[in-house]
Amino acid sequence: MESRAFESGGYVTPESVSQQVSPGQLQESYAGVGLGGTKVYATLTSRYRLRVNDYASDQDFYQYLRIRTDAMKLGQGTVRLSTYARFAQDLDGDYRKSDNYYFFRDALDAQLRHDDWAPRLYLGTATLDGVIKNTTLNLGRVNLAHQNAFLLDGGDATVKLGDAVSAYVYGGKPVSFYYHTGGDTLVGGGVTVKAARHTSLGAEYVRLHVKGDNNDYTKLRIDQGIPNGTIALAYTMLDDAGTVNADVAYEIAATNTILTAKYEGLLKDVGNLNNYVVNPLTNTLLDESRYNKYEAGVYQAFLKYFAVGATYAQRIVSGSQNLDNRSYARVGGKFDIIGLPSDNTYISLSADYWGVKATATTAKNASVQYGAQVNQKITPKVDVWGGTSYNRYDYDINPNLSGERRMSWARSYYVGAQYQPTRHISFMADLSLEHGSFYNDISNSLNTNYKSEIWANLIF
Repeated sequence: MESRAFESGGYVTPESVSQQVSPGQLQESYAGVGLGGTKVYATLTSRYRLRVNDYASDQDFYQYLRIRTDAMKLGQGTVRLSTYARFAQDLDGDYRKSDNYYFFRDALDAQLRHDDWAPRLYLGTATLDGVIKNTTLNLGRVNLAHQNAFLLDGGDATVKLGDAVSAYVYGGKPVSFYYHTGGDTLVGGGVTVKAARHTSLGAEYVRLHVKGDNNDYTKLRIDQGIPNGTIALAYTMLDDAGTVNADVAYEIAATNTILTAKYEGLLKDVGNLNNYVVNPLTNTLLDESRYNKYEAGVYQAFLKYFAVGATYAQRIVSGSQNLDNRSYARVGGKFDIIGLPSDNTYISLSADYWGVKATATTAKNASVQYGAQVNQKITPKVDVWGGTSYNRYDYDINPNLSGERRMSWARSYYVGAQYQPTRHISFMADLSLEHGSFYNDISNSLNTNYKSEIWANLIF
């Protein structure tokens, strides 16, 4: 299991929980079944979710299907096929969903109003490699894996122009599971250059036509290897607003130490018309002012069984601020115990402090988060885990209208297990409880919430 102490600052949920609620991390087949000169790999996963509080309950059923093949001969090259789909159903029907305080209304409920079984096709791609000389072609529903991460219905072609240079183009209709894309289009292309043994250059341009808006989206990136580390520098421009990102990682092998540093800067105010539904520069629907964000981290392993990680980040907004766009400082720490008291035990402790700065119209906000996680492999076929976390939020109510403050908190507990009796079958279950104070003014029946998940995987 990867040490949590060396996780990035964006880490939120313990791995054993996140792998269950994220469809992108389901079990995958590596054995395969022979079929017509190739192998087919399939995973069929069933997921049942029950959510309960004293006010209402919700039961959902999800079915995931993932299929891929080995490369098959086609002309002078090969073709590979892959698909990944989901279907889901709300087993409770419409019980209490018209109530404004129905706690469990979610994206599945919204989709089921329009589509039976809420189908989603995450991937449906045919990859042709070498069928056209020096070219790799992806057709269908494609997850782009270049400088930008787009999901589109269309095509993506990469041509090797030599040992050090590749060029690519792509285009089609952007995919969204939350809104109708209508006549939206997306076309782009780029080039990658291996300029030297440890130096790579990349450039990419995208033209977006979404919801009647036209946007130009450009990325430039340099990756440089250095002794015992790496440096990456990127510039991103959406129309006339740009960001700069820099990342440095450096390892001191003699002391098992890793040092990291990051910088992110928005160079110009971004208006709400410059957005690809959610602005790719800012991940917000609102306007955002210029800012600079700095982050430094250190990871230290010691005495064979222990690792500690610490990060400090500061975001400084240089223009106007609002509830969604404020300056803050963050201090985070994680402490891992790996292999004690047994070889198959993993313990992780974490803590974070967020201090959101005051503005001319808002008071300062503060949030404290800490938690613990324990994982134990009992046998090669059985894993169990458990953990708890605490979050405290000190925040403004109507921050631009009054100085009223509120303190809320939430405590969560979870336990789970995974059992894989054979390489073709696995079962997973997780139980969690969250108790908080957010709904004290409405009803105490909303403050304690239970969730159970049961997963069954058939792996071929």
